[in-house]
Amino acid sequence: MLHDSLKIGSVEGLLSPDEVTRLTACVTDGLGADRRFTVSERRRSVHSLEGESLARVKEVYEPHGRVEYDELPDEITGVLEGAVARRLGELRRIFPTVRRSMDWLYVEYGAGQYVTPHVDYPFNEIAPDRPKVAAIGIVLHKAEAGGEFFVETGGGDALWNDEGEVKEGANDHSPWFNAMRRTRWHVTSRAGDAVCWGTQLVHGTEPVAAGRSGKFIGFLGS
Repeated sequence: MLHDSLKIGSVEGLLSPDEVTRLTACVTDGLGADRRFTVSERRRSVHSLEGESLARVKEVYEPHGRVEYDELPDEITGVLEGAVARRLGELRRIFPTVRRSMDWLYVEYGAGQYVTPHVDYPFNEIAPDRPKVAAIGIVLHKAEAGGEFFVETGGGDALWNDEGEVKEGANDHSPWFNAMRRTRWHVTSRAGDAVCWGTQLVHGTEPVAAGRSGKFIGFLGS
């Protein structure tokens, strides 16, 4: 599993055009015209920092806010899980230990918004014996400019502990993480495409320059 959590791959056209249209309508209905579930106005976040306030968590991960729609209806999760199931063979070529998808949410970024570099980690709080191998991001709509997803790599030892795993605190809250040099690899994909990255890879998004970027994010488990 450790080897799989350091990989990145893609499945183009994971969602059909009809599914993209259907899910876009579902998200529009769920969010409402005012784009509710905006991070700055919510009393929770999908991210956390031990010992830190919610305000600090938001400042570290989404300093200019974003939308987090994290209680998706069955109509949405059913389509996503079905899409993953029918392309599971392709996903397992990249991540052989993957067996299922889980924990879906929708995120959306407007002008100037982004998520800072961080690591998701394999640990599964709900089922500790079934780790999260990789994350999967499925594009619903791209921004007019900016908003690209990226992964970051580094050849030094700063990111790793003695067991060969990513150290705790791989995020902008940690001085050691901010100080380490990393190389950024940008991803270009279309609506309906899926990008998958191991749960020990540093990743984030560039600020949106124009329009709105929306995607579904879930995890692939063993």
